[in-house]
Amino acid sequence: MQTTLKRGLALTAGLALAFGLAACSSTPAAEETPAAGGESPAAEAPAAEGTFAKDENTIVFATLPDHEGADQDAQPIADWIAEITGKEVEFFEATDYTAVVQGLASDKIDVAQISAFTYYQAQAAGAEITPIGAQITEEGAEPGYFSVAVKNPAATDVTTLEDFADQPVCFVNPTSTSGRAIPAGQLKAAGVEVSEENTLYGEEHDLNAAKIAEGVDCQVGFVQDVDADPLIEEGKLEEIDRFQVPAAPIVMQSALPQDVQDTLVDAIADSTQQDLTDAGVELNDFLTENWFGFGTVDDAYFDSIRTVCTEVADIVEACRA
Repeated sequence: MQTTLKRGLALTAGLALAFGLAACSSTPAAEETPAAGGESPAAEAPAAEGTFAKDENTIVFATLPDHEGADQDAQPIADWIAEITGKEVEFFEATDYTAVVQGLASDKIDVAQISAFTYYQAQAAGAEITPIGAQITEEGAEPGYFSVAVKNPAATDVTTLEDFADQPVCFVNPTSTSGRAIPAGQLKAAGVEVSEENTLYGEEHDLNAAKIAEGVDCQVGFVQDVDADPLIEEGKLEEIDRFQVPAAPIVMQSALPQDVQDTLVDAIADSTQQDLTDAGVELNDFLTENWFGFGTVDDAYFDSIRTVCTEVADIVEACRA
């Protein structure tokens, strides 16, 4: 069924992101002492297993605000989830990556499209989430994408990552996988230390790409391939290097009822564009160009992010939060 997506469920101001956040769990039935010669009410009518962020008729869905119009671009995926589950889908209001991390950790989100780094952070904050699948960005390929080190064409003295030293570097935002965590690891491996004053952020991938192309605040930086490649083709940016990144996962709360979890996995894992259109959902331009389904992955798939965070925890604060 098609649904009208509602916005809302903004987090309470000041919600703390900490390792001690309680993990989501099923709510057990209260224990009662059975009457003499009889069975307890729980034995007669077991409580339904599993919990939802809002209620059993609603799936609260979140996507990262990693580019302008991210919610609109994810609309067909939300509509697809509605078709799959037969439930209404509501968008979770997220102004930044941290809001999604907090929402997952505090059980305010049922299903979310996030990044590999956000997956790591949410688990570190106490979220009990399970990957349903990971995004495929090229037809026939395996899940995964690239963090691209780019420069402004005017920076003729920059030819390698080593040349990023001692100059302003534009990262995407402090919690971006391909725009911060992976680049920090690659720069460290290249022996490059970027000072705090030379660490700049463009907040979203497309805005960061434009910032580097303009060359005002910085002439070098990192952007995901989807936003870097068009500007490279136009000659507005030049590629220095690119690095494989674990694919962005779509995840679900492990506390959801098992039948809902099974339904989501059966439909979404190992899916293609055709699966979405077969469900009667029309792909928009963003998905047609950048999304070719979700491949099956498990928790171990994201071990590389855990390794990177261990290596750059002294540089990337989000790896310590």
